[in-house]
Amino acid sequence: MTINTNIGIIGCGWLGTALARSLLSDHVNVLATTTSSDKQNRLKNLGISSELLQLPDNHDELKNKKIFNQNQLVICITPQLKYGKKDYAIKINNLVLAANYNRVKHIILISTSAVYGNLTGNINEDAALDLSNEKVLALVNAEQALKNFSGSKTILRLTGLVGEDRHPGRFLAGKKALHNGNTAVNLIHQQDAVGIIRCLLTANIQAYKTTRSKNNIEIFNGTSNTHVSRQVFYQKAAQALNLIPAEFLPVTNKNNGASKIIEAKKIQDKHNYKFVYPDLCSWV
Repeated sequence: MTINTNIGIIGCGWLGTALARSLLSDHVNVLATTTSSDKQNRLKNLGISSELLQLPDNHDELKNKKIFNQNQLVICITPQLKYGKKDYAIKINNLVLAANYNRVKHIILISTSAVYGNLTGNINEDAALDLSNEKVLALVNAEQALKNFSGSKTILRLTGLVGEDRHPGRFLAGKKALHNGNTAVNLIHQQDAVGIIRCLLTANIQAYKTTRSKNNIEIFNGTSNTHVSRQVFYQKAAQALNLIPAEFLPVTNKNNGASKIIEAKKIQDKHNYKFVYPDLCSWV
C-alpha cells in the first residue's frame, strides 16, 4: 500500500528516525523535528530533513513551523514522567492547537502501554484505566488532549521497544535478586512499531472522517504475541549474546506472579497487520 501524503514526525528519536528512514526508502516526503542543532546535523547525515522545535511553546509560536504544513503528523515525543516532568499534556495540547490552525488532516499520537498501570490479566484497548494512579492520569490527560483536534486522530499504545541496536539481552544481564520473574513480558520490535505506524498512515483518511465523530479517538495497542515470563525471556536473551543471565528471586506469594498481558488483536483484525516478529523469543 502507498502513502501519498506528506508526513511530519514530531520527535525524531530512536523510533522516529527508524520511521523516517522507512518512509524515505519508499520516496515519501518526510519532515521531522528535533531539539538541537547537533541532532539536526545527525538527521541530515541520514538524509532526513528536519527543523528545530522546542516544547513547551504556546500554539501561537508553534503554528508557523513548517512541520504543521504536513498532511499527517506522528507525535513521538516521550512523556518524561520518570524525570518529574508534568507538562506532557500541555505539550500535546499545544501541538494539537497548531495542527488545527494549519488544517492538518490526521494525527497519530505514539503513547505507551504504561497507561494500563497496574492492571492485570488480558488487556485490550477498552480496558478501564486506573485514574487514581498519578502516572496513568498524566498519560490519559495527554491522550485526551487529542480530542481537541478537528481532524482524524489515532492513538498507538506501544509496549517496550526492542530492536537490532536495542537488544533485550543487555537489559538485565548480570543482575541478581530481581523481583517479578513470573510476570509476563510485553514488548514490540522496532520494525513492527514502524510497520503499524505505516499501516495507520496508509489507512484512508476519508474513511476515518466518515466513521468517527469529532470527539472519537481510535486507539490501538502495539505489541508482539510474546508473553512468556520475564525470567524465561531475559535469561534466553542474555544467553543469545553470551552474557551472564539475570537471576530472579523465587515467587513468594500468589500476587508476585500476577501478569498484565497486552493484546494487539485490534490492529490485526481492523487493518490486517501482519507482525514481522510475532515471537520475540525466536528473534533473540
